[in-house]
Amino acid sequence: MHWLARAGDVDAAMRVWEEMRSRRGKCRPTLVSYTACVKILFHAGRAAEGRRVFEEMVAEGLRPSCTTYTVLIEHLADAAKASAVAVEISDCGGPRCQPPAPHVPVPVFPYDIDPMQFALNLEYTEAEFFLHAAFGVGLDQIAPNLTLGGPPPVGAMKANLDEVTWRITAEFGLQEVGHIRAIQNTVGGFPRPKIDLSASNFARVMDQAFGYHLDPPFDPYMDSRNFLMACYVIPYLGINGYTGTNPIIDGYATKHLLAGLLGVEAGQDAVFRALLFERRSETVPPYKGITVAEFTDRISAARNQLAKCGVKDEGLTVPPELGAEGRICTNVLSADRDSLSYARTPAELLRILYLSGDEHVPGGFFPEGANGKIAREFLRKPFAAGGNRVPAN
Repeated sequence: MHWLARAGDVDAAMRVWEEMRSRRGKCRPTLVSYTACVKILFHAGRAAEGRRVFEEMVAEGLRPSCTTYTVLIEHLADAAKASAVAVEISDCGGPRCQPPAPHVPVPVFPYDIDPMQFALNLEYTEAEFFLHAAFGVGLDQIAPNLTLGGPPPVGAMKANLDEVTWRITAEFGLQEVGHIRAIQNTVGGFPRPKIDLSASNFARVMDQAFGYHLDPPFDPYMDSRNFLMACYVIPYLGINGYTGTNPIIDGYATKHLLAGLLGVEAGQDAVFRALLFERRSETVPPYKGITVAEFTDRISAARNQLAKCGVKDEGLTVPPELGAEGRICTNVLSADRDSLSYARTPAELLRILYLSGDEHVPGGFFPEGANGKIAREFLRKPFAAGGNRVPAN
């Protein structure tokens, strides 16, 4: 049909179409063939026939695709026929671009649940940190239903931020609310763990990174620069975690969830790293001679050391041979030799977040341990399943 129309014999193409329609039991027209027929008729100036074929397609229960609507719009959307476009679209309930059917028709496999729920530990942490820094309040005031009865964070407070940093932080904090809700709605959830977001805990992070006590202790809430360096500590781990989780889940709903989470988490981390890169040469007062770039180098090195699984973390600048394609020292985005995101396991992440280098020894951001089945098994403690609700598939 296509080749006959291209050769200029539209009538012959339509005869093929009629033969196809007459043999419905053996050669049933598909959405693709209907769309092709409509396109041929419109190109030939036979709009009325094209409209009838389109209506027949809808009557057959075939939902128009983006390509179908594009064909209609291309041939109707001129000054004289703009209203016809609206009629065509309204007749079919508006344009709908449906995703293709999943290859695996199971939304959530049982083994998807624990690794996706584990991510709530980081999402809770980021939400509380960003929300408190921007608004001075956290999930208990903004979305109390999402905490599932877990204890409030320790030491979180409003940060002294400039307008740009405040706007970014406020947006990201509210995004984290959506992330928590999306995870709970897809795979269920667990109560928010006890999270230590105090200035003294961040000071311990920085002291551990430098190998000595900074004087005065680092305060993440003091100003925008300090806050951005504190943001360097946590969100990147979410990227590592989601990258590591991707190969071990299979449900189409959990895959969709993970892809959406990873995309936004990567964007957040990129924003923080880009803002810090602009300040990379600035000295961080009152620490004489220590630049923003050195802070990021030390934090990344400390995370690698705690995780005990090689280099999966890099600061804002690297030797050229470690940069993209071995040619540049700029390292706004941390990635492997193929510029792909590094992956970490839950055990690696807990070693970092606990600041203990041991997934069995809680501390750091989770003084009583992270929550969920995976984290509690490392602690050899029962999983508090009171808030663990998994939606029906």
